[in-house]
Amino acid sequence: MTFSTIRELDVTAIREESERTPQIAVVGPRLLFNRVVELLRSTGSRRFGPLGPDPLFHQPLPLLELDLLADDDPLYQADLLLILVDGQQPLDEETTATLRRMARLALPTVIAICGVAAPGNPGPLRPEFAHARVVILPSLSEPTSSSVLAEALVERMPEALRLAAARAVLAMRPAYANELIASVAFVNASYSLASAIPEQVPLLAVPFAAADMLVLTKNQALMVYRLALAHGAAPDFQSRMTELVPVIGAGLVWRQLARTLVGIIPFWGILPKVAVAYAGTYTTGMLAWRWFADGEVVDGERLKELADESMRLGRERAAAMLEAAQSRSREKRSWWPWRRDSG
Repeated sequence: MTFSTIRELDVTAIREESERTPQIAVVGPRLLFNRVVELLRSTGSRRFGPLGPDPLFHQPLPLLELDLLADDDPLYQADLLLILVDGQQPLDEETTATLRRMARLALPTVIAICGVAAPGNPGPLRPEFAHARVVILPSLSEPTSSSVLAEALVERMPEALRLAAARAVLAMRPAYANELIASVAFVNASYSLASAIPEQVPLLAVPFAAADMLVLTKNQALMVYRLALAHGAAPDFQSRMTELVPVIGAGLVWRQLARTLVGIIPFWGILPKVAVAYAGTYTTGMLAWRWFADGEVVDGERLKELADESMRLGRERAAAMLEAAQSRSREKRSWWPWRRDSG
């Protein structure tokens, strides 16, 4: 796919997705709410500030009148619940009853237990926590607290709202970027694996390699655009692609060289091809992420380290995917109705 073709991609749906207005109800004591929200608003990429309406709003605990709330109450309009529990205080009966009622709302939920260390053997979750993703935050002043909480929020946020949430909440940007890059790298590796068998036939290698490159590069371009929007960049797609040419150029050259070598030598096998598809996408995503997050151009020794790490991850993912595919193939063959037992 040429650069001119990339510029012609329709990104309207992605731009509209970034402009949605997710709602995160933060339920808990006001003091704890203030500290946690400040953590989420102030930690993370600051090259571009938060954009869009602030999705975080407060609801106190306990809410004994939960069943009496109006249908249009903000709590019922929430896309995600973040419940804050003071780990240094025992749960009273009123709070426990509220948590049980909130579980019946069937909303994606994260419960953050603050101010207490994670036990070595936590045992089963309390029944009122069973529906939620639970995170332990021993100290809100620890640097890892925001990333642990943000990862849980991104995981539980409905997928269609993750981009807009990252655009609005600084701490969610790294978690969104990590999830997006890993996801697109896996998708590209999966596509590469699915298209690998025809490429083992020399006469088919060239056309399939060309189709491969078209799909993989398109996915990478859309990934980069999502990263740009998530970090608060202006939504002009052509401008974002143009500014990234010098930033990811080295990574693309590395990726294209490696994939060309694999594509023209079919007997190299499937695993290197899948590994390079994963690693190339991962490298491109990481380079774009660093640029939009901090205006950083990764080059020299750091680029080599990133490429090496990408290839290591790519080989691991490729080996696991190939083993899973072979296992499914063996299982499928074992159930063929016309297959006769060897005995």
